[in-house]
Amino acid sequence: MKLYLIITVLVIAAVAGDDFYDLLNVARDADNRDIRRAFKKLAVKMHPDKNPNDPTAHDKFLKINRAYEVLKDAELRKKYDAYGEEGLKDDHPTNQYRSWNFYQQDFGIYDEDKEIITLSSSDFEQSVEGTDDIWFVNFYSPFCSHCHHLASTWRELAKELEGVVRIGAVNCEDDWRICQTNGIHGYPSLMLYPKGEKYKGKRDKDALLEFVLRNINAQVTEFWAGNFGKNMNEEDKKDKPWLITYCSDTGDCLSKNSLLKLAAMLEDLVNVGSIDCNNQEVLCDKLGREHGTYFYQRNNVKKGHGQEITSLIPKEVAFAVFEQLPDVKTLNDAEFKKARLSLKNKLGKSWCIHFVDGESRDVELRKLPAMLQNDLNVGRIDCSRARATCNELHVHKFPTFAVFKHGGGYEIHHGRMTAHDIAAFARDSANTPVVVLGPVDFPRRVIHSEETWVVDFFAPWCPPCMRLLPEYRKAAKMNEEKTVMFGTVDCTVHQNLCRDYNVRSYPTTLLYNQTIAHKYSGKPSAERILDFIQDTLHPPMTILNEDTFEELIGDKDSNDIWVIDFFAPWCGPCMQLAPEWRRLAKMFKESKTVKIGQVDCQKYTSLCRANNVRSYPTIRLYPQGSTDSNRYYDYQNWFRDSNSIRSWVYEFLPSKVHVLNAHNFDEKVLKSRIPWLVDLYAPWCGHCQMFAPEFERIAQELEGQVNCGKIDCDQYPHFCRKAAVRYYPTIRFYQGVQFEGGLQSLAGEEVEADGDYLLRYMKHRTPNKYQQGHDEL
Repeated sequence: MKLYLIITVLVIAAVAGDDFYDLLNVARDADNRDIRRAFKKLAVKMHPDKNPNDPTAHDKFLKINRAYEVLKDAELRKKYDAYGEEGLKDDHPTNQYRSWNFYQQDFGIYDEDKEIITLSSSDFEQSVEGTDDIWFVNFYSPFCSHCHHLASTWRELAKELEGVVRIGAVNCEDDWRICQTNGIHGYPSLMLYPKGEKYKGKRDKDALLEFVLRNINAQVTEFWAGNFGKNMNEEDKKDKPWLITYCSDTGDCLSKNSLLKLAAMLEDLVNVGSIDCNNQEVLCDKLGREHGTYFYQRNNVKKGHGQEITSLIPKEVAFAVFEQLPDVKTLNDAEFKKARLSLKNKLGKSWCIHFVDGESRDVELRKLPAMLQNDLNVGRIDCSRARATCNELHVHKFPTFAVFKHGGGYEIHHGRMTAHDIAAFARDSANTPVVVLGPVDFPRRVIHSEETWVVDFFAPWCPPCMRLLPEYRKAAKMNEEKTVMFGTVDCTVHQNLCRDYNVRSYPTTLLYNQTIAHKYSGKPSAERILDFIQDTLHPPMTILNEDTFEELIGDKDSNDIWVIDFFAPWCGPCMQLAPEWRRLAKMFKESKTVKIGQVDCQKYTSLCRANNVRSYPTIRLYPQGSTDSNRYYDYQNWFRDSNSIRSWVYEFLPSKVHVLNAHNFDEKVLKSRIPWLVDLYAPWCGHCQMFAPEFERIAQELEGQVNCGKIDCDQYPHFCRKAAVRYYPTIRFYQGVQFEGGLQSLAGEEVEADGDYLLRYMKHRTPNKYQQGHDEL
């Protein structure tokens, strides 16, 4: 409770002072583009160069510059949101800024261009590298004159290719790591993804356009009398509408480039074709056309049919085509309530709902009905006419897409607003048991539930949140625990709720089990999340209380080794240790000697106090030979990962690994009739140290079947050179001589230094007839 009060005071202090969001006049859920644009506007106005008579101008500018530097950086912003400026005390500001001309002319060159996406590190990883979409990206520096010269051409190209490919820009002064990773050494550098191909041609619009169109995968069918019937009946074309342009000397038709653009815009929805009526008069007569562009519904390319489209501008043609496709049904309140009630009763298909505020004329989003018609119902809610419904669902940003699914729950899309991304999300979400949670669900539905809830508290602007969310959703689908439910809370919408449950940074993922909250602190991985759920519900270690501690530790068996984590749930280092401790328990799961335990010192304060536990986490080992809790060893190593702790534990176990040297190796190993597995290592080698406890485990499991030994190559370098050891650790297998007096080769058989693999391989290679009692050792 004291820690909670301290954090609350810090956050209130930050808000009461110079709150960074207030300084830049942006919302707490602002994305990087909004933050840059807000800062630029203030920088141009408040720069000391423009306010020479204001003695406070320098200090004022430093404040907004500091606010910008923190909020544009995902990690610093996370610290600031959690602890205010107190959380930034180890991050030292530079207190430097540039001239007024820089902010006016060079800062955020493409932030005002809606067709160009300014990419940050997280955007690049998620949107460019993580997809098969075609991107043309301009890597530039604001100090590069050629970059400024190209800017107007880049804008024209972006408008020309809107809806065809995605046009991006990376400021290499701000995001130099992206540029370094992508091998950018000069500016501007233009790269086409997903190929990662660098453009090397002229930098005029026509040359750039030709390059992009040459690399898109769109297909335009050129009809002639001999292939018309075949193309109409091809499996991947026959159930789609057609857009066909007829070209002749008597009138206009769409150009080759326009057709390519349209084929990309209409991909997977509408086939695109062309007929040269100057050379295919019979075919054009058969279809009753001489020139012009026509849209045909599926299986209806016939004379007298087709809707003429008069525009020659690809974007306008695409919009005209979308208007001919099945439209989204706009639902009124009564229809929407009826649809949700049916879903609650698990009737009918899930609904993908498009929330707008007034009329929507986004060409890209009009693809959705055709893309989803076999999977979900698609509807639209106009929040200007259904404000109460949108307020109830906390929908205030437009457009918003949500999937309403069987059971009555729903989920909101937080990814890119492209038809393909939304459609993929909708299909996946309809079969994913993740639902949106809000204040009405706390505490009754979640905290006091008989079911276990895993709740992801996140913010849409937060890059780590967006990396975790797909893995979290994947874990929900893979989960086999029937009593576990999955939900999300958007902390930009429900700030008070997140604050009430002490969520100060994002993402925060909590498992509520019998009102107790367990925090997930692992990597953004579906497998790790599932491990966390399993280990929390079915702990791999022994959870000790006063009675079991006295029974198992206070009156312990002298053959047992107990390793115990004394922790407090509110302690940050304890949370970081938790997943490692669970892994440690699994490592010793089959051990008959080593037992792993845990004590919650907040719950059992008197027990920890009686055992002189004063800080958290405290890791103690109660060794063999002791029969009470008075003899123990504290873990003092700085590294609290499972491998390091396991290595420490093995120091207290009798070793099954024989220490060998250059003088006895021939006699003990090369002349032995019993198989040997030998670890040739160097004490300074990190991998060797990590492998050492694995080798001890192998020695224990192979006891009586294979002898295990080790030799220090630092102590015997000549021997290891003679054995042709090139790296550490090197593991050699010697299968044993077939007769007395034989001698094996020093080279032996090199095998992989992987514990599980070695065990499988050795048990396969070595006969069970060898027993330890027969060994000359």
